[in-house]
Amino acid sequence: MEYQTLPRTDLKVSRICLGCWQMNDNKANASWEAQTYETSKACVDKCLELGINFFDTAEGYAGSEEVLGKCLQGRRQDAVIASKFGFREGPHTPPYTAQQIDEAVTRSLTKLQTTYIDLLQAHFPSFIQNTEEAITELKRQVSLGRIKSFGVCNFGPKNLKTLLDMDVIPVSNQICYNLLWRSVEPEILPICKDKDIAVLAYSPLQQGLLSGQYMTVDDVPLGRRRGKLFSPESCNLGRHGTPGCEKELFEALRSIKDVCAKYNTSMSKASLSWVMQQVNQPIVIVGCRTAEQVEDNYNVMKISDAFVKELTDATEALKDKVGSALDQWASPDRCE
Repeated sequence: MEYQTLPRTDLKVSRICLGCWQMNDNKANASWEAQTYETSKACVDKCLELGINFFDTAEGYAGSEEVLGKCLQGRRQDAVIASKFGFREGPHTPPYTAQQIDEAVTRSLTKLQTTYIDLLQAHFPSFIQNTEEAITELKRQVSLGRIKSFGVCNFGPKNLKTLLDMDVIPVSNQICYNLLWRSVEPEILPICKDKDIAVLAYSPLQQGLLSGQYMTVDDVPLGRRRGKLFSPESCNLGRHGTPGCEKELFEALRSIKDVCAKYNTSMSKASLSWVMQQVNQPIVIVGCRTAEQVEDNYNVMKISDAFVKELTDATEALKDKVGSALDQWASPDRCE
């Protein structure tokens, strides 16, 4: 397993991180099917066995913090936990005051059954009422030992510049990045590279679209059609208010499948390798439904520069259609 030390911390983390959104204590939601506690624990067990020590959760992932905390009892010291504040009242949650950030940390510590969180992140910039007060509060949480460090999630160029103008450099920026969603490349990745901000790439398989299982709209589970890659007609759960990119999406998927067949490599392995071999060396956050999937994702291979380029070329038209949109789920964009 390859490891990275997060900037300006002593946190040595695996470059594969287990995304824990799907840990829902056997209660299905719009994004994930039900996952039993036993399955979640088997995934955590397999991670620690393989050397994957990084786990990402959030107060907005219903049930996730509680399940992860239970899974890690007796071995908390072997894990690096990243969590997020936001969504306490759903997607329309008002911005957090400093006091509400403190309350969110308390809730998360209780749910995770731990005395500290290694990396606390703002889930979206929209969950911060006053940036200066929020930073002061996060620094206070560090001084109290309740969190070890803080980063951000879904912060676009404007949001990052606000922090940098205050001489605040977050440890990390967790943002969606994969072959089908490359809007971070023009501005965000260069800022993170220049300022030594770790990139935590979530949805590296675009909620399973890059697994090779879904080659038509009808193949894709309804809850996974909510984003801007899909048209509103394909999913009545969507709230993004854009026409979508379905033509370019499925053309890209067919091209990726052909390229992977040429190199005799599965789409999922190639897609994970593609993200990990980008210039910022992102850490990839991968959700898994079984312990077997954890092991499969663990075995990421290095692919050739030619293979990387062909995958990149296969998704250029989709990248152009997506444009500068960073927020897949809502309009106006919450990731400015």
